[in-house]
Amino acid sequence: MESFSQVHEDTEEKLGRELAENEMEFLHWVYQRYAEEQQHVGT
Repeated sequence: MESFSQVHEDTEEKLGRELAENEMEFLHWVYQRYAEEQQHVGT
């Protein structure tokens, strides 16, 4: 699984700009939910 910093970097690269604070918060929220889901799938 990619680290949050890698997902953040990839997202900014695809958008061609830096993320706004609210976008960063949303991306972090989505990443956390994804990580939690992956843990549940693995058990």
